[in-house]
Amino acid sequence: MPTITGIHTIEGGRAGRPAAGDRGGTDRLVLLDNGRRLRVDVEQIVLHGLAPGGVIDPGLVARLAAREAYLRARERALRLLAIRPRSVEELRARLGRHGIPRSTLGAVIAELEAQGYLDDLAFARSWIAARAGPRAYGIGRLRLELRRRGVPSAVVDQAVREAAGADPDLGAAEERSALTLVERRLAAYRRLAPEQRARRIAALLSRRGFARSTIVRALKTIGGVTQVEAFDEN
Repeated sequence: MPTITGIHTIEGGRAGRPAAGDRGGTDRLVLLDNGRRLRVDVEQIVLHGLAPGGVIDPGLVARLAAREAYLRARERALRLLAIRPRSVEELRARLGRHGIPRSTLGAVIAELEAQGYLDDLAFARSWIAARAGPRAYGIGRLRLELRRRGVPSAVVDQAVREAAGADPDLGAAEERSALTLVERRLAAYRRLAPEQRARRIAALLSRRGFARSTIVRALKTIGGVTQVEAFDEN
């Protein structure tokens, strides 16, 4: 069985011998005579009575290694979430690039969901809110963006309906959003010919993912639909 040759503190990602009376952090680097290194927290060291010169059962080595892999994956996940919110599938895919075993990845995801760090509905709500107001986007584009990020369709539907407020008519809610955007941009198009102005507005709304019917109604509202054959409802 492997023999423990040393146990060191981990300071700033590097191992070092602890000073007298210094407890350091909660993790220690356990060195084995076969060249293997294990990052083990103090609780586990005390629980299993690990000490330099002692032998360690291979089964325990495997369990400690699995726990180390889990903790490393969790740390990486939390660093990614600190940068920006992510959907469950986004985080799963990102962590998967680092060769983390599927079982370890599943356990990390489950814990982060249980602790509220991962929540697809909250993610969808924040995603939609960030694209409201002056940066209004159509429902179609919002749905597409969220689905591309792995948010389940049912969750996307709920977030979209919540964003629409008490109005159950999503089409009406989208039309209001489109008209608000058009009103903000209309002044910049005042000097354009009616046909050119209508085309610019139609292109803007199309890029923002608004439905064809919404674009037509918005153009009718500003009196420009007859100049844009491509968006004629007929």
